[in-house]
Amino acid sequence: MYQTGVYFGRFLPPHRGHLYQIIQASTRCEKLVVVISDSRTQTEQICREAGMKTVTYQLRKQWFAQQVQDMPHIQVRVLDETDIASPPEGWPDWAAKMREVVPETIDAFFVGDGDYDATLQKYFPESKIELFDPARSRYPISATAIRADILNNWHYILGPARPFFAKKVLIAGTESTGKTTLTKCLAKLYNTSWSEEVGRYYAAQYLGGDETIYTDEDFSRMAYLQAEQDYQALRSANKVCFFDTDAVVTDYFSELYMNHRNPMVEAFISPEKYDVVLFLTPDVRWVADGQRLNGEQEKRERLHTLLWEMYCEFGFEDKMVSIHGDYSQRLTTAIACVDKLLRLKQN
Repeated sequence: MYQTGVYFGRFLPPHRGHLYQIIQASTRCEKLVVVISDSRTQTEQICREAGMKTVTYQLRKQWFAQQVQDMPHIQVRVLDETDIASPPEGWPDWAAKMREVVPETIDAFFVGDGDYDATLQKYFPESKIELFDPARSRYPISATAIRADILNNWHYILGPARPFFAKKVLIAGTESTGKTTLTKCLAKLYNTSWSEEVGRYYAAQYLGGDETIYTDEDFSRMAYLQAEQDYQALRSANKVCFFDTDAVVTDYFSELYMNHRNPMVEAFISPEKYDVVLFLTPDVRWVADGQRLNGEQEKRERLHTLLWEMYCEFGFEDKMVSIHGDYSQRLTTAIACVDKLLRLKQN
């Protein structure tokens, strides 16, 4: 049994093969230090070439921390390679940084690639080199392969990292356009999670059903509750997650009820949160459910235009797809959009 062991890598992204080696290594030492090696410029380049958002070291550390939070003998640290030259010229500086990050005596390095043996033996002669499953027989995957095809390698990505990589579909529109039903139908068809519209139930839960007593604080709270509910839905998403409304709609209702927008609500607005916005038009019949107030068709169309313009104002224009027609046509169009997003073949 070693006192201190080190398992290092870029982990871009972390996957089950990494976790398997970490757990194996943790059974061989009193303390295992997982070291995330990161060069900001290299990370940005790798992610850009893979066509995905930058996976910062902060995110990777969060994901590992969540994964091993109930295993106190495993610690996660970061080695900043930003100012270090590429190998082999940079190996001396890398080794010096490693000793700074792990000041404890390193009894063993646990690696999944034999190419590191000579380098580690040269700069850490006092440490043993333990090689685990270099053939990747249990989890035949690499981070490079995952970056090349995120969705088809979904089952290899660590759970805490999946919300970052899940495709995010927002269902938006004014009252009585079928948002809630379409959101649930899509989520069930794609066997995944969804987030419901908090504002739809807020008055009943917090205001005794009286929509005449809204305050600015209520809309701020709605935006916060919506964001938290969205996050919880993402945590259980299967490749894609569906969202019934967002903070733009909350701000829109703030303008309707309070006659002004809400800066605290607008702090939650970001087009970067979504991959596509399915915007439903008001060309299906109005359904009164006791919570809807704007049933006149002329008013529905005017409010539809107002909401569309708000989305464009906040930078969503390039992500918006207009969904119209009867309920069957809406579902068919929405499925085609999601299939395209997931790169699924059409039947």
